[in-house]
Amino acid sequence: MHHKHFLSIFFLLAVLLTGCAKQGMPTGGPKDVTPPVQKRTVPDNRTLSFADNQFYIEFDEYVVLKDADNNVLVSPPLKNKPEIKTKGRGVQVKIKDTLAENTTYLFQFKDAIADFNEGNLLPSLEYVFSTGSYIDSMTVRGRVVDAMTFEPREEAVSVWLMSLADAERFMATYGDSAATAPKLAYATRCNKDGSFVFNYMAPGKYRIFAVVDENKNQHIEPGESVAFAMGEVESKNMKDSVMVDSVLRSSADTEPVELLIFTPNADKQRVTGSDFTASGKVRLTTLLPMEAPVVDAGGEKVMWRLNARRDTLTLWTFREKCDSLRLVVSDKSGIADTLQLRWRPKKGKGTAMAQMQLGSGLEMNLNHKTLPFFDTLSLVFNTPLGGESGARDSLVQVKCLKDSSLMYCAVVVDSGLMKARIVYDFKQGEKYEVVVSKGCFKDIYGKGNDSLSVAVSVTKAEEYGNLTVEIRDTTLLLPPDYIAIVQLLDEKGTVVVSENAYTNVIKTFFPHLKPGKYRVRAIVDENRNGKWDTGNFAAGVQPERVVYLPKTLDIRANWDFEEKLELSK
Repeated sequence: MHHKHFLSIFFLLAVLLTGCAKQGMPTGGPKDVTPPVQKRTVPDNRTLSFADNQFYIEFDEYVVLKDADNNVLVSPPLKNKPEIKTKGRGVQVKIKDTLAENTTYLFQFKDAIADFNEGNLLPSLEYVFSTGSYIDSMTVRGRVVDAMTFEPREEAVSVWLMSLADAERFMATYGDSAATAPKLAYATRCNKDGSFVFNYMAPGKYRIFAVVDENKNQHIEPGESVAFAMGEVESKNMKDSVMVDSVLRSSADTEPVELLIFTPNADKQRVTGSDFTASGKVRLTTLLPMEAPVVDAGGEKVMWRLNARRDTLTLWTFREKCDSLRLVVSDKSGIADTLQLRWRPKKGKGTAMAQMQLGSGLEMNLNHKTLPFFDTLSLVFNTPLGGESGARDSLVQVKCLKDSSLMYCAVVVDSGLMKARIVYDFKQGEKYEVVVSKGCFKDIYGKGNDSLSVAVSVTKAEEYGNLTVEIRDTTLLLPPDYIAIVQLLDEKGTVVVSENAYTNVIKTFFPHLKPGKYRVRAIVDENRNGKWDTGNFAAGVQPERVVYLPKTLDIRANWDFEEKLELSK
């Protein structure tokens, strides 16, 4: 009895203890999302008469370094990179240069330090000292944005200050691969919003540059994105300064410097690709858009078309089984090439002759299934049509689904032989069925189309909004014969429509806009070439100016909108 009673009590205690253990298990608590906090520095931050060759920054927890070679910036720049490593709960920096006399040095740690356990980054930290009896207290601040979009660049953007004499020498040797790296007075890097600040500067006048230094060689090379101010900048007194997270924040008694970064057209126009994509069909691509290409195929009869961006030329020979071609291509944009091409059949698809005989038929589609009431309905072909290019009757059947009425319509083939407009009076708000019988059209190889049957809906005028943009130049500082290229952009920044506004036409009308949000911008096209021109760093030419309407427009259906855009701002 006693033995059984003892076992029962033991079992009960075991169950209770197990339950208690389960209830008392730790949950781990919330995840640590706090970056390291600076506790002390040795020597103290803002030390005068600094005579050491190292300093130490201690934190409240163990830390790790993140790409210190690139994320720790020193101004004025040192010839040799300092040695930076973790030690205990901090970071030790050993200086390998002989420091200049009576100079203020600033070490900026930008995303260079994170806590050991969770990897929480310390966005920025500054350590400053002077080898003299005072710390310089001047500043230059500003922002770097893309010259076209006015948005910060995603890439890391370095900002450099040079003395006027050093900047003049640097500009004189720009593009010389044998030139030494420019002598920088100060250097920093933009924050994610494009802003930058130089603190603890000596008084003086400087030239300022920004660059996406892709190979990190402290050069501005042809092809690298660059920004520069036309004139000199002068450091100003720091005022209303306050230490925030170990970084001195100040509002200087000067306006920020705005730099517009651009990518120069360093590359010359060239053919980037050319080959047969099928027997009888060649595709040629170029680095830059072509202007008015001239194509000579010797004795071979050919037909070619440019894409909308004018950087891809598609060519068809009238011999479908043409497998080699000698092309001489020239263009005002800088092309003058002779190309020897040969068709290469795909591996594993049978013999070359068999593949050449397996060409597909003429492919055909409608350009709209929902037809805007103000547009035309067309058939679009993948290969140029053969035969006559005028109007053709009884090729397309259109059925109105409202009353089941039928009509055979003519089509008009355009001069490019890649599209045929359907001649029919489509009514707003109605639905139709468009039918094209098999073999109605034939391409240059005599291949006919398959049958096509597509439902088409026509929109109504009240489904769209209209916008009028009035262009103003109240300062009258622009050239008298400039063009303002007025563009509408959707929420993704894609150009929806673009119109040229000439000096004698102050209003630009954008009808039939789909409801949605739009931005308006104008390009001041001073050379009247109908496009935005980037800058030329070597010649000291800024990119053509771009002006945005400050607000986003919410275009509504069946509404008329009017906006004014001032180009002088």
